[in-house]
Order: sequence, then structure tokens, then C-alpha cells
Amino acid sequence: MEKNKHENFLLSMLSNLGWPVFCGFAVWICFYALIHQGSLGHHLIRRYFAGHPVEYVEAAMFFVGVAALAIRMMQTIRNYFSLRLVRLPPIPPGGQPAGDCNGLLQTLGELPERARKTPLGKRLHDALEFVRRKGSADGLDEQLKYLADLDAIRLQEGNGLVRTVIWATPTLGFLGTVIGITLALGGLNANLLVEFPQQAMEGLLAGLGVAFDTTTLALTLSLVLIFFKLFVDEFETQLAATVDTRADVELVGRFQELGSEKDPHVASLRRMAETMLQSGRELVECQAKVWQTAMDQSQQQWSRISSSIGEQLQNRLSESLSKSLQLHAVELGRIEATAGEQNREHWGHLQTSMTQYAKYAQAQHAEMNNQTSVMREVVEATGEVVKLEKALNENLSALAGKHNFEETVMSLAATIHLLNSRFDVGSDNSRQVKLTKEKSKSQGRAA
Repeated sequence: MEKNKHENFLLSMLSNLGWPVFCGFAVWICFYALIHQGSLGHHLIRRYFAGHPVEYVEAAMFFVGVAALAIRMMQTIRNYFSLRLVRLPPIPPGGQPAGDCNGLLQTLGELPERARKTPLGKRLHDALEFVRRKGSADGLDEQLKYLADLDAIRLQEGNGLVRTVIWATPTLGFLGTVIGITLALGGLNANLLVEFPQQAMEGLLAGLGVAFDTTTLALTLSLVLIFFKLFVDEFETQLAATVDTRADVELVGRFQELGSEKDPHVASLRRMAETMLQSGRELVECQAKVWQTAMDQSQQQWSRISSSIGEQLQNRLSESLSKSLQLHAVELGRIEATAGEQNREHWGHLQTSMTQYAKYAQAQHAEMNNQTSVMREVVEATGEVVKLEKALNENLSALAGKHNFEETVMSLAATIHLLNSRFDVGSDNSRQVKLTKEKSKSQGRAA
């Protein structure tokens, strides 16, 4: 804020003094350069502008005054054509509350910079700031009049350089007159008047010429500046009137006014109520911020605690899992060793049983071979029995034919005896085979 005020002060001083002086002296240098180069070699110009150092100073002050008036003229014209850029939203029916001045100020802030720097833009901004600070539109008319008077005072103060130049230029002319008369009277001499009257008159006329020429130039330049200033003042007056009219159109009647001269307490009560509401809003917002801060801090603390607890749980679980896995690995190793030992024992028993079973199988196989031999013998004996039966039948047939019955009976008895002996041997072998099978079955079940 202080920096902006300092910059505005420098810009105001530069626009009021710096630029006019700079431009005036630049034109003054160019003007006398043209005179001494011969471009402006008329004898009257040389006589009235380059005849004496006082005339140089008068010309310099004249050009500074002209530059100041020209700059003010250009600023006035630019401000006049920039008034159309300054617009506020239309006034709603019934007016609008004073709290809407913030939005109007924002609308002004969105305007181009040259529009904001015009007298109308500054007037509207100052009036809206007054309404915003006061909280109501009471006294807005008086504030607009005060701002108009303030702009008029600033306008008069802005013409200080021109007024100084207009006042100082004739003073310089009078100073030149005094200097010329002094030169004329100082050059008079009684002896010179007697002896050389012509030369004395020339010196007197030269001094009086300087006196009258400087005064003439000063008065002429002062008149030019006065008429030029009158012309510029007329433009500035028209601009000020236009600004006053536009400010009244934009602001008068825009805001709702509750108070009046007969009942001024309504506005006071309204402002008190609005102040209380605003204080309540600020208190609620402050409390909300405090709660939000507390909640944020609680959330952060809870997050830190949760993170710490999570890390501790993770470490404890990792340690517990590591110990459990180690114990489980040891137990699994022990169980695996026990199971391996038991499997080895079972495999040993199984191998022993298989060995015994193989031995029993070999014995059974041998027995089966014996049984096969026995069966083969039985089959052979059966074949022999068939043959004997056949032979017996033949013998019986023969006996029946020959009636030799006793021999036949004896042969039959011998045959029967032979068959009984054969069948006894076969039945003993079959019982032995059956006993061997039952024994091997019982051993297999035991295994």
C-alpha cells in the first residue's frame, strides 16, 4: 500500500511538473536552434526572442506553459472519450442493498486501466468505497458533492504551473524593462551628451529598446497563455460537468436508504443489526476455522498414531510369524524325521513280510509243482483205470463167453486192490496241498 502511494505521488508530480518542463525545454531548444541556424531568421523574431537574455528566459517559460496546457488538453480529451467505457449494471427496481457495493467495486476493477483512471472512474470508486465503509447509502448525495468539490480543487491545483508561468512572464517583462532603463540611464554621461550626442542617443535608445521589447514579448506571451488556458479550462469544465452528471445517474437512487431526517434511528438499527449479523458470521467462520483446525490436527494425530500402531502391529506380527514359522519348521522336521523312521520301520517289516511271502510263494510253487505231478500221476492212473476198466469189460465179456467166473473175480479183486492203493496216495497228497495253502493264507494276513 505504501509503495503504491509513493508511486502515485511520483507519477502525479511527474505529470504536473516533470513532463511540462521537459517538453517545454525541448521545444525551446529546438526553437532557438532554428533561429541560430537561420531557418527562423526574420529580424522581428531575432529582435524579440534573441535580443536579450531576459527574452530567452521569457521564451522558455512560455514554452513550458504551452507544454503544460497542451498536456492537460490531451488528458482532458482522452478522459472525455474514455467516459463511455465506465459503466455500472442497470439500477434494479426498488434499488439494491448497500452490501452489493462490493460487486460494483469488482465490476469497476474489471474495467480497462484507462477507464479506471478517468475522473468518473475515480469518482464512482470513491463513492462506492464510502458506501462500503459506512454500510449504508445514507449521505451519498453529500459525499458526491464533496467529491465534485474535491475534483474542482484538484483541477485548480493542477493549473498551478500555468498560473505561475502566466504571472511570472509579465514580471520578467517588467524586469527586462527595469534592466533596459538601467542600461539606458547608466550609459548616459554629461560629457558624452555634449561631445557626442548622437552616440549617447543611440545608447539610450538601445537601453529603452531592450526595456520595451522584453515587456512587449512578455505581455504578448502572457496573453497567448491566458487565452490558451481559457480554452483548456472550458474543456475541463465541460468534462467536470459531464462527470458530475454521469456520477449522479449511476449512483443516485441506486441503493436503498432506510433512514430519513424524521426517523434517523431506522438506519442506525439496521446498521446495528447488520453489524451483529456480520459479527455472528465472522464468529461462526472463526469457530468453523477453529473446529476445522482442531479436526485437521486430530486427523493428523490419528494418522500418526494409526501409522505407529500399524507399524508396531506389523513388527509384532512379523516377529510372531517368524517365531511360529521357525517352530513349525522345527516341528515339521521332527515329524518328518519321525514319519521317516516309521516309514523305514514299516518298509522293513513290509520287506521282511515280502521276503517271507516270496519264500512261501516259492514253497507253494514247489508244492504246486508236486501237486501237478501228483495230478499228472492221478490222470495217468485214471487212464490206467480206464484201461483196466476196459480190460475188465473185455475180460467180463470173455468170461461171459467162456464161463470162467472164478478167474474173473480174482482178476477183479486184484484190480480193485490196485485202484484202492492208487486212490489213497492221491488223497494224501491233496490233503497236504490244502494244508499248505491254508498256512500261507494265515501268514499273509498276519503280515
